[in-house]
Order: sequence, then C-alpha cells, then structure tokens
Amino acid sequence: MKRLAVIASGWHFPLAFYEQMAAQKIPEGWEVDLFVISHRDPSYSEQEKTEPLSRFGFTRRELYDRILYRKIATVPEIERLGWRYSLEPNTIGDLGCANQWLEKNDYTKYDKILLTHDDNFILTDQMYLDVLPQDDWIILTNTTGHAQRRLRQWLRLPKELALRGSFEFYTREMLEYMGGKFDLSETKMTRIGEVTSYGTLGDLSEWNTVMHPLNRLIEAKGLWPRVKALSEYYRMSRYCLEGERGFISKTEWSNTKEEERGLDEVERYYAAHPDEALSPL
Repeated sequence: MKRLAVIASGWHFPLAFYEQMAAQKIPEGWEVDLFVISHRDPSYSEQEKTEPLSRFGFTRRELYDRILYRKIATVPEIERLGWRYSLEPNTIGDLGCANQWLEKNDYTKYDKILLTHDDNFILTDQMYLDVLPQDDWIILTNTTGHAQRRLRQWLRLPKELALRGSFEFYTREMLEYMGGKFDLSETKMTRIGEVTSYGTLGDLSEWNTVMHPLNRLIEAKGLWPRVKALSEYYRMSRYCLEGERGFISKTEWSNTKEEERGLDEVERYYAAHPDEALSPL
C-alpha cells in the first residue's frame, strides 16, 4: 500500500477547502492522511474575513471566494472531516509549517507528500486519481510560478520553473535529497506570537527567499528535468486555483493578465468536462 500525506498550512480556514480536500477520490492501492499545521486559531480568520467578504461583488473571482468562505471552519469541523490538527508557533509561513510536520512525523512512511495553503480552491475530486499514479516527477508544482513567463519567452530568455510552496507534491526521494527538511537558513523573518495578517502583498516579501536553497539543490543534483508543473499559468491549474493572501480575487497588477488567461483555460476545460468538476459543497 502506498501513502500520501497532505500537509495544509492553517491560517485562513475556509471550510470549503477542507471539505474539497477531504472529498478527493483515492486511487486503488493508496492511503491518504490529512494534517493541518496551524499558525493561529481559526477565530482570528473569522474576525479578519467578515469585513472584506461584505464588500465582495459578483465577478467570477469573487464568486469563487464566496463559495470558499461560505463559512470559516472551526477546529472540531476540521477534525470531523478526518484532518489531524496541530497548533504550532507562527514561524516562517508555509515551509515553516512543513518543517514542523517533518519534525514530528516520519516522512519515510509516505511515498509522496502534498504541501498546500488553506486558501486554495480545489476544482475536482479526481486530482489524486490523475496525479498519484504518475512516476515521472520528483516534485509536481501547481503552476510554473512565473507570471512574467510570456515576457521571458519574448526576450528569448531561458525557461524557468519556480517553486513557491503554495501547492506542491514531493516524493520521498526528493525529501531524502533535502535531508528530510527544508533549508530555511536564509530567511530571518518570523512572526512568532503574531495572529493577524499583513495588509499588503509585499509585507511578507522576505519569505520569497525560502525556496532559494532548494532551487540550488535541484540545480546541483541535476533534478530540474524531474520537476513538473500542472499548469503553465500563474496560480491557475485545472486542479487548484491558488489564493493570494487569502483570496482568489486578490491579485498583483503585474500578474493579473496571466492569471486571467489561466482561469479562462480552466473554465473552458470544465465547460467541456462538467462531470469532472467538484460541485460546491
């Protein structure tokens, strides 16, 4: 029997995300364990989200957010869905959550792990059926990670695939190359004791350094050909729409056109394959 561990970073707590992940169909021969590494109690998210949600209109992105945040999850609701919840110090965001899980769990019991934000919108219950049997990757990330992909192509610069930790599968082999944890030594900013979100997209920009050591390791080991992406469009794949600081509708202006192209592609796919879409719960 093969095993997947799902490690969600608990910060925003939209109930729909936890339901969508728990509803995934599991391929034969696999088991899935669900973990939440929380950096604050869900009640703080409830306080933060009330006012922004009251201002939402009915653009397509705001509709995704309305579904996502129809309710803020409580810890008992999360645990009833099969998640194992653990409240930990608020260190270095998502990869801090990953390391906190790795410190307390034996990753060698798992063939693959999935690291995910909890502000992501999961579009289908067939993700594991499609993804887990694949064996041609050592890391599978949601999207290429470059909103400026088209500009790089126009300038004829080398293609790049950036890892961000937003929604990524890792194999046990990759974790072994990493020594069983993420190297966060270059990132000095922590938020221990803080339970509120920063207001602007740039406030946590120092956390963008968390992937630098991993990128260098992949380069040194010649592993880039085994790092794959589910989509070429920033934040948007047919499996997962990534939240930006809590919301699908939030966007940085330099990324918006690229994200919209990706969302167009996703919605065209599900218009043609409605039976694969996960209905709103």
